[in-house]
Amino acid sequence: MGYSPSPIRRDSVISQAAQEICRYIEAERLAPGEALPPETRLSQMLGISRNSLREALRVLHGLGHVEKTAGRRVVVTAAGQGGKSVFDQSVLVEAAPVANEVRSHIAQKCAELSAERITNAELGELDAGLAELETAIARQDINAAKAAHDSFHAFLLASARNPLLVAMFNQAQVARLSNVAPQHKGFYDPRHLAHHRALLRALRRRDARAAAAAVRRHYRSLGLMLAVVSRTQRKPGGSRTENEGAPAAADAVAYARPSRRGRPKIPPPM
Repeated sequence: MGYSPSPIRRDSVISQAAQEICRYIEAERLAPGEALPPETRLSQMLGISRNSLREALRVLHGLGHVEKTAGRRVVVTAAGQGGKSVFDQSVLVEAAPVANEVRSHIAQKCAELSAERITNAELGELDAGLAELETAIARQDINAAKAAHDSFHAFLLASARNPLLVAMFNQAQVARLSNVAPQHKGFYDPRHLAHHRALLRALRRRDARAAAAAVRRHYRSLGLMLAVVSRTQRKPGGSRTENEGAPAAADAVAYARPSRRGRPKIPPPM
């Protein structure tokens, strides 16, 4: 299967270039540790400047798809292979709630740092990313929503200017909700977009406390969904009866439907 580049429009060049690089990795079947073409060649293939290419690679690094080696080569990571994980599904399900807490704490710190360090250009990229997310959700295009969501958060992490925090975040990213429950509909929850809008408003005001609070609410929402997924998919003692998943499935419905007071019904503690 050969790689055939798709033309990139001038709007949102960086996010489109990042998606094209992912297509290249998949089409060429690059294994973890294999290098991408040199920057000059890759920028020519995509028809973009080297500066735009570097920004796209930075986004992919934020997502954990690529990393730079000591020789300055950009290599593919395990996460870059179409999101496939080297871990068994049961391991992901078991670790997911804890990984979500880790991601939440790191993302909150990144939001605080970003409020101090983000540039106007990066705010523009976040604004464009949010617009893409809103459009994808309106179309109910789950794949486009996932891509726009990932780009938005990658720009947030990158704008914190702390590669160690990004690396720590990426370690926990493998147990994210999209990997544990690929068909989840969390993107369509109105609160999901509200969290992202609140975060962007806080960053524009340079309000670190409000930015961290918006991130915390977002991951708390994900945590509730992950708790339900963990209960429905976990197999205690190596087996599960047909009816064991019923209470957790009911919790999922309760969470998705707000209560009369406008607050989500939280599943009982595990």
